[in-house]
Amino acid sequence: MSYSRQSLMCRCYGAMKKCFVFTSPFLLLIAGADKDGNLIQQKLHSICCMVGEGCKYLYDVISDTFSWGIQHVQDTGIFDCNGNLELRVIIASVVLGAYSLLLFSYVWKSRNIRARIRLKQDSCRASINDLKKNIIQVPSKRVEEILSCNFQELRRRLKKGEVTATEALAAFQQKALTENDRLNFLVEPVKEAEDLAKDCDQKTNRDRPLNGIPVSIKENYFMEGYHSTGGMSTLLKYGTVKEDGVLVKVLKHLGAVPFVRTNIPQLMMTFECSNPIYGCTVNPYNLKRGPGGSSGGEGAILGAEASILGWGSDIGGSLRIPSHFCGVYCLKPTAGRLGSKSNEELDEGLVQSLINPTPGPMARDVDTLVEAMKAVLCPFMFELDPEIPPIPFNTEVYESKKKLRIGYYYSDGYVTCIPGVKRGLDEALEGLKNRKHELVEFVVPDVRAMFSELFCKACFGDGSEHVMNMFNDDMVDPTITLIVLMHQFPKFIQKYLSYISTWVTNDRVTGEQMRAMLGVGSVTDWWELTGKVIEFRKSFLQKWKDLELDAVVCPTFPYVAPPTGAVKYLIGGVTYTTLYNVLNFPAGCVPVTKVTAVDQIAMQDYPSNMAVEKFIKKYFSADTGGLPVTVQCVGLPYQEEMVLRVMKEVELGVADLKQS
Repeated sequence: MSYSRQSLMCRCYGAMKKCFVFTSPFLLLIAGADKDGNLIQQKLHSICCMVGEGCKYLYDVISDTFSWGIQHVQDTGIFDCNGNLELRVIIASVVLGAYSLLLFSYVWKSRNIRARIRLKQDSCRASINDLKKNIIQVPSKRVEEILSCNFQELRRRLKKGEVTATEALAAFQQKALTENDRLNFLVEPVKEAEDLAKDCDQKTNRDRPLNGIPVSIKENYFMEGYHSTGGMSTLLKYGTVKEDGVLVKVLKHLGAVPFVRTNIPQLMMTFECSNPIYGCTVNPYNLKRGPGGSSGGEGAILGAEASILGWGSDIGGSLRIPSHFCGVYCLKPTAGRLGSKSNEELDEGLVQSLINPTPGPMARDVDTLVEAMKAVLCPFMFELDPEIPPIPFNTEVYESKKKLRIGYYYSDGYVTCIPGVKRGLDEALEGLKNRKHELVEFVVPDVRAMFSELFCKACFGDGSEHVMNMFNDDMVDPTITLIVLMHQFPKFIQKYLSYISTWVTNDRVTGEQMRAMLGVGSVTDWWELTGKVIEFRKSFLQKWKDLELDAVVCPTFPYVAPPTGAVKYLIGGVTYTTLYNVLNFPAGCVPVTKVTAVDQIAMQDYPSNMAVEKFIKKYFSADTGGLPVTVQCVGLPYQEEMVLRVMKEVELGVADLKQS
């Protein structure tokens, strides 16, 4: 999808707006007017009449504002208003005329933005209501029976014809519609799902690896006939996607039935889950808290057990954070293992290649992730996208009984984990130890520098220019207002504010992050950044090799699901996930426990030095009981099978602990 014309228009509008905002006060100071400002008021009236009677209120607003300005100038005695300074009057007229046009443009643009958002909302609402009216009727006992199946059991019964794909679809549609009323994870149902299910019920198709399995899909996946916006309404203008992305094509080829599309945060660079088009998604375990992001809708639907297999994406934790907050499993593959042609990533074609996003599966157990990866790593996908390494799933590695040497750490050296997260890692490590694996303590290199100097600078290397250009023609969701507002200031002010932020928060990372998001200054700076990323990867890999590790197990995140809207105060936690995006190591999440009352009491001893720690203590000392905790399992690049094996070992080890 090309955004070149859009980008040019947005840049022109933004430049014009900034020009008038910053220069017009000075022009007005030298302009002056006649005693009552009548000439300018007449000109303003003429301008407003030109744009129609409907904009007369613009004249009233601007005229009143200017009259106040005239009176202020006269009262201060700065100008002699007895004379008729025609040139200055003309300058003032031009400036105020431009202001009126800008104001009219803003009002007109806002009206258009709201109109296209309403149109999409109405379309989604109509699709949901249509499904409620026309859903295939399946007896409630049959629905419960189907929903109680795990992935392996459901696939077996579908293959034998004991359950039809149409029945399975209807069961999950009913569950999704019911849970969506309280969680709002659903963007829209997939209209052709019923036809796909009927095709799966043909006997000749029953041997396909995913035949008849209903799957939920993150909104940013390319699906023919649907919008892929990433929460940005400006992309609605480009119409629906013309063809399925690679992974959607592969899933349909394998017999899967995409049945719903799920919610994301605006911009997809935050772990909230809210946007102006589809609204806010909440956590299935606590409706006051968020499901994470950016694959938050997937986290919520799987956490509510309204889907059995979902697909999201990850560039900084967007698979792992929702999995952690909602208590589900996921795998973030090595970027490239599943290609890069399946999703909208809001890059306007201006792709930075240092830290790449990757699609990945989400599920309710490890076995489902394994079967999903076995299925999609197939010749059909390798033919569709020759850039994907033709590496099929290595069953031998996954099923190996060899005892592993596994590194672990409780802290990455920046934000301290809350007691419930530490206890979760304790249980995972104890389970691994009981299964005779060797555990080795691992010390993480400087994640502060990794996050600010590498991750943020790489992802926002253009100083966030392309993102801000998109916001010139979009509404801003309240959850990211602070980020967008900061980027409205000139860079020298942002830099000044970054030092103030460091002082206020007692945390140098916040200031370094803000300065990093100003971008690089030249191609030479980008080359230097590239060298730093490569060197960091080499250094980390050498530490891994020196310890002869097979994998690492660590916290997924330092805290559990935060209250909706609180993420902007808790950004520091993402170093636990972004580390493995910078390294491009595969990583997965396994639920191990839930927060207890004892964990909440232990929060009394949590540190309160940095601002982020104070907010963590505020938000996680109460109202967190029952929230899920996962651990993160990490492997070397292109060793997803090893990651899944360690995840399975953790899953079995924790299960054994609970039974003993």
